[in-house]
This record gives sequence, C-alpha cells and structure tokens, in this order.
Amino acid sequence: MHRMDKLTTGAAYGASIGSIANGILNAYSPEQWNAIGVLAGILIAILTYLTNLYFKLKEDRRKDRSQHESNT
Repeated sequence: MHRMDKLTTGAAYGASIGSIANGILNAYSPEQWNAIGVLAGILIAILTYLTNLYFKLKEDRRKDRSQHESNT
C-alpha cells in the first residue's frame, strides 16, 4: 500500500508540472518565443564574454605578480 501512495503522489506532481509547463508554453506565440530565444542568446553571449574577461584579467594579474616576485 505504501508504494501505491508514492506512485500516485509522483503522478500528481508530474501532472501538475506538465500543466504548468503547458500554460507557460502556450502563453507566448511562436514569434515571441523566437524573440525570447534571440534575447537569451545575446544575454548568454555577453555573460560568457564578461566571465572570460574576468578570468583573463585575473590570470594576467597572477602572471604579473609572479614575474615581479621572481625579479626581486
């Protein structure tokens, strides 16, 4: 009997998530989803660039410190 409760609870949660996802997907037209995809892609590209820039600057500072320490 305990397994049946877990099964029905899982099915209820799955149906609820499916219903929410369906509502979200139907809230926008295909053209709007296209625009959302383009904007999300641009945002991800900008965030990737900024993350790369941050770590490159961090690496350059580390190299400068290491060269400065080896020269002294």
